[in-house]
Amino acid sequence: MKTNFFENIAKLNAPGIWTIGIQNDENGDFTVSALYAPFKSNDPATKMIVPLIHRGKATDMDEGFFEATVTQVESLKGLYSNIKAVTASVEAANKKVTQGNKPQPGKQANGNPDEIEAGEPKISAEEKKKAYTDAIRKVVELNDACKYEDALNILPSVEDYPEKKEELEKRKADLTRKAAQYKQALQLFEQS
Repeated sequence: MKTNFFENIAKLNAPGIWTIGIQNDENGDFTVSALYAPFKSNDPATKMIVPLIHRGKATDMDEGFFEATVTQVESLKGLYSNIKAVTASVEAANKKVTQGNKPQPGKQANGNPDEIEAGEPKISAEEKKKAYTDAIRKVVELNDACKYEDALNILPSVEDYPEKKEELEKRKADLTRKAAQYKQALQLFEQS
C-alpha cells in the first residue's frame, strides 16, 4: 500500500517539528491532533498554540486532514516570523498594567482621605475554593495540550492551599517530569 502522506508534508515547505497523535475507537471514529512548530522556536508564546483536532471516519480524514492542516501551517509560518516582537510588546503591556493596578500599602483608596487600603482584601472560603477549582481545571487543560511549563506556572502554591499539599506536590512532580521529557524530545528533533 502506497500513501503520499509524507509527500504532502514536504509540499507544505514548512520544515519543523510535527507532533501528530492518532486515536481510533471500536466504531471506526478517529481523533487526530496535529501540531506544527518550526525548529529553533524557544519563544514561550509558541507553547500557547494548541494542536488542531480532527474528528471523523477514516474516509473523512483521508479527504480533509491535509486541507485543514495546510491552513493551520500557513498561518503559523507567518506567526512565527514576528512572534518575538509580539511577545515583547505583550510583556511590556502586562508589566505596565500590573504595576499600575497594584495598590500601595497605606495609600488612600479612591482618593477619599478617610479610606485607606491596608493590604490584600480577605477572600471567603467559597471564593478560595472556586479559585482553586478554576486553576486546577486550567492546569488539566494545559496538561492535555502538552503545555506543561504553562501548567506549572499557574499551578496553585502549597502556601496558599496547605490542605491540598499532597495533591499539589503530586501534580507538580508529574508536570515537571512531563516538561522535562517534552523538552528532551524537542531537543532530539532539533538535533536530527
